Amino acid sequence: MIEINEADKPTVKKTIVVYSGRFQPFHRGHYASYQKLVSKFGQNNVYVGTSNVTDSNKSPFSFKEKKEIATKMFGIPSNRFVKISNQYAPEEILNKYDGKTTQYIAAVGGKDADRLAGKYFKPYNGKAGYGYDEIGYVYAVPPEPNPISGTDVRKGLGNKDKEATYDRAMRQVSRESKELEAMLRIAGLR
Repeated sequence: MIEINEADKPTVKKTIVVYSGRFQPFHRGHYASYQKLVSKFGQNNVYVGTSNVTDSNKSPFSFKEKKEIATKMFGIPSNRFVKISNQYAPEEILNKYDGKTTQYIAAVGGKDADRLAGKYFKPYNGKAGYGYDEIGYVYAVPPEPNPISGTDVRKGLGNKDKEATYDRAMRQVSRESKELEAMLRIAGLR
């Protein structure tokens, strides 16, 4: 890290928040976190970042499928759902902004906030500080009551038996859930 004299420090003019994860699949709990971030930081400052890494068990959805779920089911703006290769160094997003005058906030769940403590990431304290060339900030998104388990949904979606997958997924959420039906259709399970 380069030493900067406080008097010479550039003024931070922009805040970019990146809520990143596997989102396998993007669900109501993720959307609630996104809404909290938009409410706190503004829609034009919040991005959702995810990769295109897939496998049949833990990550059944491609980036295209995840984006379709997030944009069509939840109304996330298409230009705010971005494919990234590193969830804690989202260059695909940050490279659009000046690293000296734009602060980067990594939005994470509580369990991930501690993992990012170190020389680069500092806890976000509500104030503009340094640009992302110097420091990244971590903001732990407040959890939802009765959270949805992405792991449980993935277990069902990774099952090759489509009927068993559907039944297991239906036990996880209400039978009235349009959200689940749409996810299952996108995954080719309905």
